Amino acid sequence: MRNDTKPFDDVRVRRALNMAVNKQEILSSFYNGEGQLFAYPQHPDYIGYFEPLEQMPDSIKELYTYNPKKAKALLAEAGYPNGFSFKVQVCSCSPDHMDLLPLVAAYLEQVGVKIEIQPMEYGAFLSAMTTKTNAAGYFMLNGHTNPTTTLRKSFVTKQTWNPSQFSDPDIDRKMNEAYQEQDEGKRQAMLKEMTRSIIDKAPYIFLPVPYVYTAWWPWVKNYGGELRAGAERPGPIHARIWIDQEMKKGMGY
Repeated sequence: MRNDTKPFDDVRVRRALNMAVNKQEILSSFYNGEGQLFAYPQHPDYIGYFEPLEQMPDSIKELYTYNPKKAKALLAEAGYPNGFSFKVQVCSCSPDHMDLLPLVAAYLEQVGVKIEIQPMEYGAFLSAMTTKTNAAGYFMLNGHTNPTTTLRKSFVTKQTWNPSQFSDPDIDRKMNEAYQEQDEGKRQAMLKEMTRSIIDKAPYIFLPVPYVYTAWWPWVKNYGGELRAGAERPGPIHARIWIDQEMKKGMGY
């Protein structure tokens, strides 16, 4: 949700849309339980940085609890008792998202919010974000990368991978301080505090994080399941992979 665009400049609206979506049902039915309800922006693998949902304050737990009644009340309080409509851009290159977005739309419609789905090919979709001309709604997959970059790239003012246009001078300042902090324990505490603050402001409709599986033949050597190097850059990974032709032949291929 573009936080610099009405009605998403009102945190009550953003929180309402989070409560309007049954995230647990998406996890259990759409992803068949193959994922985690709460694993973004920090990931459980980031030991020392990640805090599970049960340790979060009630205001954050509330965003992951399906509550259309409160969602409607918040929308009315924000001045939208009859809901509103907005456009959501989605990449046609993602069959998963093309199926998931209509499901999200159905939940939102139950609280009076209607969306116009605009499928885009990848080049146009990416360009909309990088030029900051994206619509009020932008449906994307957002990588974690690492405990600091996951916050910096998507929640610091004017960053490229920040389609929500989230901007908070306090977060900008604390992010800069975190990069300069050499004591990891102190840095972990700083990032935990920032993560809580960001989630509580609900810049996104946070959805479950599905598991991603990688499989490869045993004759594919020097590979351990990596998907990318830093971002969507598989080239450096592919460059060091080699095929054990003797093993492949010995296995009948």
